[in-house]
Amino acid sequence: MGWRLGELIAQHRVPGAQVALLSCGNVHAEAAGVLSARTRVEVTDDSLFKVGSITKLWTATLTQYLVDDGLLDLDAPVSDHLPGFPPTLTARHLLTHTGGIEANHFFDTGRNDDAIGRYADAIAAAGQRVAPGTGFTYSNSGFVVLGRLVEVVGGQAFHDALKERLIRPLQIDEVATDADEAIAHRTAFGHVEDGTPVANWAVAYGTAPSGSHFSISARQLMEFVRLHLDDPGLAAMRADQGVVVPDLGTGAVGWGLGWMRFRDGVGHTGVSKGQKAFLHVDAERRAVAVLTNSVNGEPLAHDLITRLMRSVTP
Repeated sequence: MGWRLGELIAQHRVPGAQVALLSCGNVHAEAAGVLSARTRVEVTDDSLFKVGSITKLWTATLTQYLVDDGLLDLDAPVSDHLPGFPPTLTARHLLTHTGGIEANHFFDTGRNDDAIGRYADAIAAAGQRVAPGTGFTYSNSGFVVLGRLVEVVGGQAFHDALKERLIRPLQIDEVATDADEAIAHRTAFGHVEDGTPVANWAVAYGTAPSGSHFSISARQLMEFVRLHLDDPGLAAMRADQGVVVPDLGTGAVGWGLGWMRFRDGVGHTGVSKGQKAFLHVDAERRAVAVLTNSVNGEPLAHDLITRLMRSVTP
């Protein structure tokens, strides 16, 4: 594609990366480097990278589907479905990180089907950092509560809902929802600044937001973006929710329902055990995803996103 990805990963000291561009309805993808400095297995277009908090967009979409199905009111108390939370907390608060819930709770609730439920119960018992609706508090834990809403209101386990409502309809096969599935694919491993692989592929299953172990290829992440661009019912998720956002170092100047709002579009970032992921969608219906297996991935992503968003075609 002429993106010089191989040169760029060497320049930015990133072992491996993928980039995908959605433009004029077509997806163009490129891969370079190695999945792990230890194994030296080559990165290919169908390799999987952990996308960290980009998973929040998938959780938010499942939440919106509950609204579309008439099962959930974004402005009704979460406690209508999940007893123990304050009556002033709503799903809209959780989607916009204004729920007042601490950023990260560390409850290892295991890997069984009750893990998210037990985690959500523990969050409720821990109480609020601040009152819901009184300020922006980015919260991974808040999205665990949304994951539990998906389970309770939708009537199925979170990962089952993820597969039934999104992964299968989008015909995505380059994807893994946990480590057991990831091992069946060419899967990237994270690296620290000096290029050394991290000790563990992921944080403990029970100590992260719903679906945080999600891994996917950049080119198939574009199918999720295409869904959002083509489905008018999901457009409201990208609308500004009037949230005052502090400088998070991500470029976000506002928030939608799950989506970060940038000055020139929307998207999200993701960090997970030595891997960094970046997604940007502009007003011209172009999207770029850059997935890296290094904590050094941000300058590489900024370079590619800035350059590709200036061009209609790669």
